[in-house]
Amino acid sequence: MKNLVSGLLCAALILTALLTGCGETTVQNPDPGTAEVSEIDPGVLPAEEETEEPSYDPGIGSADYKGRDFMIMDRTPDSSGWWISMDVYSEELNGEPLNDAVFNRNETVNQYFNIKIQPHRIPDGNFLQTLRNSAAANDHVMDLAMLTLGTSISSAKSGLLFDLNEFDVFHPDAPYYTHSILRDTSILNRNYLAVGDMTLVANEGTWSMMYNKQVAENYGVEGLYDLVRSGEWTVDRFYSLVKDIGTDDGNGKPDLNDFFGILTTGDAYHAFVYALDYKVLDKDENDAPVFRGFTERLQEAAEKIDRILNDDRITCHGQLGGDWSVFQQMFEGNQSLFYSEVLQCVTRLRNMDVDFGLLPLPKFDELQEAYHTDVHSWASDALTIPTVAEDPEMSANVFEYLSFASMSTLKPAYYDKVLTYKAMRDEDSVEMLDYLLDGRVVDLGYLDDTGTVYSGLHTQLASGNTDLASFFEKRERSAEKQLAKLLAAFEG
Repeated sequence: MKNLVSGLLCAALILTALLTGCGETTVQNPDPGTAEVSEIDPGVLPAEEETEEPSYDPGIGSADYKGRDFMIMDRTPDSSGWWISMDVYSEELNGEPLNDAVFNRNETVNQYFNIKIQPHRIPDGNFLQTLRNSAAANDHVMDLAMLTLGTSISSAKSGLLFDLNEFDVFHPDAPYYTHSILRDTSILNRNYLAVGDMTLVANEGTWSMMYNKQVAENYGVEGLYDLVRSGEWTVDRFYSLVKDIGTDDGNGKPDLNDFFGILTTGDAYHAFVYALDYKVLDKDENDAPVFRGFTERLQEAAEKIDRILNDDRITCHGQLGGDWSVFQQMFEGNQSLFYSEVLQCVTRLRNMDVDFGLLPLPKFDELQEAYHTDVHSWASDALTIPTVAEDPEMSANVFEYLSFASMSTLKPAYYDKVLTYKAMRDEDSVEMLDYLLDGRVVDLGYLDDTGTVYSGLHTQLASGNTDLASFFEKRERSAEKQLAKLLAAFEG
């Protein structure tokens, strides 16, 4: 056992060193997942001498909770078997990096607070009702809850989650949280959920763009990573690469035997909307959501999306039949230059013989400040503190320490999982993964489907109708009414 743990520690430290300096800061500290608890003082963490990266001090004091069970509500596997819990609990070490990172992290937290972390697993569709039932019965079933993004907002609206800012131990500026998502999902300066190094399923639900390096070479496509770095990776540049690339298999009609510029699914419509910098709900100076409505920029974005995703010679997204598994096989078979899906699909390409690379989705134009990446509301998770927690202060302490410890355990293990496939082994790929995870955005109007604008916009774009002025005119009144109800739920 000691040899296995030592080996994992060395691997984690080596990978952490490789990640330093790319995108989001990776702090080089001893691995809290494998060190003895007596050696870990969250208030005094030595900085790595080889870098100028500062050590992060979360200031979490230890406590003795008398060996009690600490329950975290989490999802059971869905029917597909793909979307499973991977960040809350593992029963034992088995040599698989992610499993062992979770186990070691939990053991550190268990010893630090003298608790026993246990999962309370239920189907994700039952999250909200379970919290309601627990609140009604006052039975303190769980101490933390790992909810889907959508359920997190629904639960907060129902008064079932604590505002994390109520707890002094919560550090929203810490490097182990995704700051863009904290900012996007706050309401009236209250944060009810956190996404970061602790929430690996939220990584899996992050939209991405892959490209086939063999096809790129065949068509003379070069320098895609450099385009990203220079800010020139725009939707117009993307269109120039795919507009003339599609070829027919000889039967004169689009089908799954053809070659395409991009393979994707219907979710790409809203993924591109968010990548091109639109949200249904914005924020005002008081951090209150406001309805954004129709803009000329969105109209232009819709036309750009339409000419890419609704051209059967450029894009295959299910209109010709097939599903994600068919598109994956087509990408593996060199039938497309690009393949756009959630990050989990990157790790499904185990049998791909040809190298591929990872990219963020393109920007609206070069003036757009950052690359934006959509996060799937159901597939992704978020850590929360339910109001039924028996000891909220204890929950907050464990919440923060779990998040902190995940920075040097779960994050390196997840990067290793994603970056071990073919061309996904170089520093370029690490950097592109940072662009993706650091650039995630969440729209409250998407999570709440305010005025059915999000779902309606998806349907409208998929139908090829880009008359968005009329679309918004029909929905503006209902959107404002629903937004008023959303605000009322948090102002009381």
